Amino acid sequence: MIRLPILFAGAVSLCAQSPDWVLANFAQRLEIEITNPSAKPIDTLAVIPVQQAALVAPHFPGTLAIVVLPGNPIVTLPSQADDLDGDGIPDEFVFPAKLAAGESRKVHIYYSTTLTDPIPWPKRVHASHAFGFNRATVALESEVIGYRTYGGFFLDIQARSEGQPGLNNGLVGYLGARNPVTIGRDIIHLGDTLGLGGLFLRSGNDVYRPPLNMPDYAHKPETPDAPRYRVIATGPVRAMVEARIEHWKLGADEVDLQAFYSIAAGAGSVECRFQFKPIRLGGTYEVGTGIRQLPQMATNHAAGRLALSGLQAAEIGSIGLALYYDAAAAAKVEPLVTRGEKNETIVFHGR
Repeated sequence: MIRLPILFAGAVSLCAQSPDWVLANFAQRLEIEITNPSAKPIDTLAVIPVQQAALVAPHFPGTLAIVVLPGNPIVTLPSQADDLDGDGIPDEFVFPAKLAAGESRKVHIYYSTTLTDPIPWPKRVHASHAFGFNRATVALESEVIGYRTYGGFFLDIQARSEGQPGLNNGLVGYLGARNPVTIGRDIIHLGDTLGLGGLFLRSGNDVYRPPLNMPDYAHKPETPDAPRYRVIATGPVRAMVEARIEHWKLGADEVDLQAFYSIAAGAGSVECRFQFKPIRLGGTYEVGTGIRQLPQMATNHAAGRLALSGLQAAEIGSIGLALYYDAAAAAKVEPLVTRGEKNETIVFHGR
């Protein structure tokens, strides 16, 4: 997901409507300009910090907002306002943005503080909690792929046949799977590995991974610092969940860990934003993430990308995994060995 430069051009109210006002029932409009500074076309999400937008557009995004691309013809886009911290106030407003290389375009966002009618945009993403046997599992899905956690801070992929419906994954797996062997099956055998995008902390030779939440079928009590999940949004533009451990104990040290996982409509990948907040530290830690290696593995790493392919099960066939990161913020390091398998890893420069 590319973060687009956004220029807040200003806000216009109903009492001073311009001639191009197209939604008469909306009293306010935020005018912005989005820019693609890259040399390639992009199809991504424009993310507007609500607190910043409210400086020029009071009460934005109100109780209902509609994104309009002015022109001939006029185009409306789906959008959503997401409450990231759970305080009941939106923190980010997002909508799809498709721009040519170097293109800039104006966007009008009409919003109301009195209208509340829902808009029936097509269902293209989904997020759910308490999936399958494990009460602590979260699923994230687009039309093309599904991901889920297993009570931790990593991802697995759910099997689905190409061209078959994939949203609203149930206990029987994806609907319409042609191969009975793969119905409801996880594509990656995780074992005791980082899975896809698993987090870890490292201090000298000591490696710490976030604890797992105990699955229901184990009939064992939860660990005291088990992760908690919250579904933030289920569309129409993106599905998003939060995973959090408020008191993760690292020996005598303690940190707060928070991660946001999101998938956009039409996307095949999940974006992850995470942060560690020190509560009590007596030492220095490196922060890392990675993906598990595969049997018969071939790699295709590059700056800003870990990519590998391999074969785990003949009935599933070859699979590929990739982890993209900011090459200015992290670098590839030696593989991390866990009980289940080796893992390709990166470590961030910050400590």
